Amino acid sequence: MQARRPYFSCSYAGIWPRAGALLALAFVAACGEAEEAPKTERAAVPVFITQIEERELVQPVTGTGTIAAQKTTDMGPQVDGIIDEVFVRVGDRVKEGDALFKTRAIDFELQVKELESRVKLARAEMRNAEREFKRIKELRTKGVVSVGQLDKVQAAYDVASAQFGVADAQLAQARQRLKDATVRAPFDGVITQQDIYEGKFMATRGGGGGMGGPSGVVQIQKIDIVGAIVNVPAVHLSKLALGTPAKVYIDGVDEVYDSEIHILNDKVDHTTRSIEVRVGLKNEDYKIKTGLFTRAEFYPPPRKALVMDRSALLGIEGSRYVFVPDQGRARRQPVEAVQLDAASVEILRGLEAGDKVLTGPMLGTLIDGLAIRIEESNSGATASDAAAMLTPGQTGTR
Repeated sequence: MQARRPYFSCSYAGIWPRAGALLALAFVAACGEAEEAPKTERAAVPVFITQIEERELVQPVTGTGTIAAQKTTDMGPQVDGIIDEVFVRVGDRVKEGDALFKTRAIDFELQVKELESRVKLARAEMRNAEREFKRIKELRTKGVVSVGQLDKVQAAYDVASAQFGVADAQLAQARQRLKDATVRAPFDGVITQQDIYEGKFMATRGGGGGMGGPSGVVQIQKIDIVGAIVNVPAVHLSKLALGTPAKVYIDGVDEVYDSEIHILNDKVDHTTRSIEVRVGLKNEDYKIKTGLFTRAEFYPPPRKALVMDRSALLGIEGSRYVFVPDQGRARRQPVEAVQLDAASVEILRGLEAGDKVLTGPMLGTLIDGLAIRIEESNSGATASDAAAMLTPGQTGTR
């Protein structure tokens, strides 16, 4: 009896070879298509061009400070004694020579009267001695008196003359003390402080008040001209000089004052690394008060600088760069720059006047060597134009 072959051996014997051949053909075809597929790259990025310009810049230097009086004096007594009367109060405006306060002067008045009498007596004695000296001198020429008598009379006259001189000097001193009992304003100004009132004993030694007390009765300030004392960082020292124009802004005063640097302190504060600049301001109406906070802007002579649109600058502080066009591609160029304002920067290194750099909404997508397409101008670009430029580009064939 003949044995039967398995059913599957008859049915699939010719199938596997055919399936393998079909798969091989499909693989070969797929590989061929892959080899023939075109290579692609990103489309050229649309950008705009901006140019480096050389301009003359006047870059203000800013400082802050305080308003100070032209002169400030604490007026204390000129003679020892009890303050008898104060003629002024805080806020009073005074003229040079106006009485400010008075020390009790009765003792000085009595001294003046006593010394006036002493001077009269000394003058009379001197005149008598002078007449006697002249008489004896005349007699000596006639040989009536001796040389010794003449010398004695002359000595008496010299003593009387000296005593008169001493008495006269003492009288002048007493009169000066009486005059000094009334303290007067040394200049036109305003009373800004009062420390002592009537009845207080004040001494001219030991700081006026003694025992650490106030040295003055009242304080007077000259403020028809005030000074803005402004501190400026020392790095700007080379930009400032006497006569440099300035604008001064004062808290609480709406007016802006035009002036110039009148004093430039040679000392640099080693703690703050700042220099002190003083600007004089006319204040005839006393509108500006001392102690107000002030801000000043100084305008040094113009200087030439390379200026660029701020939007073209990329990177972080210490690693700034721009993209420049180079044969249809973007080339990264390192630069050193400082910001001038919200719209522009100054180029310190890396570019020259007339160089062109790239800018535009797609600037952030650029990399070194990427193909670019330069648009004519970005001056009229709208929000919709920018949105269209930011849309991913189509791929093309190399």
